[in-house]
Amino acid sequence: MRIQTRDPIIDDVLDVHRAAIGPDLPTLRNHIYRSLNYQRLLLGTDRLPDSAALAWAVHDMGIWTDGTWDYLEPSVGLARAFAAGHPIKGLGDTEDMVLLHHRLRPVKDPLVESFRRADLVDVSRGVLRGRISRRSVDAIVAEFPYLGFHRFLVRGLSVYGVRHPARPFPMLRL
Repeated sequence: MRIQTRDPIIDDVLDVHRAAIGPDLPTLRNHIYRSLNYQRLLLGTDRLPDSAALAWAVHDMGIWTDGTWDYLEPSVGLARAFAAGHPIKGLGDTEDMVLLHHRLRPVKDPLVESFRRADLVDVSRGVLRGRISRRSVDAIVAEFPYLGFHRFLVRGLSVYGVRHPARPFPMLRL
């Protein structure tokens, strides 16, 4: 399968929020495209629906736009705002993908579950890759390097956890 390197929805959303994301833009963009490609592999398809592209574009965006690690609802709000001005079919799917992408248990819907699993592949650096080959993960990472993504996660969640010890991982769902 050819690695997808561009998507007009993702690129438009990232461009709109370029100022809020600031210097983290290349790191976030690479995470989005790595994960999108993992989802394509999990689903065995060359093309994801626009609802998935929008979900990838905004799934973590609330970290930057709202300055919080409790970012799932703000990220859904960004998806709704973008969809209001664009012909996106399946906004409910987009919302589910964003809200459930850190769910600890599997989801029955294949699109939502593959989204959740693809994000896990990337966050785990390909350790939890399921049926995706190590070779595929390595090829995708070569195209879209991590650029400090995991350092960013550890640093950000550590600071948040110290400030919110009763709920250090607010994005996790059962």
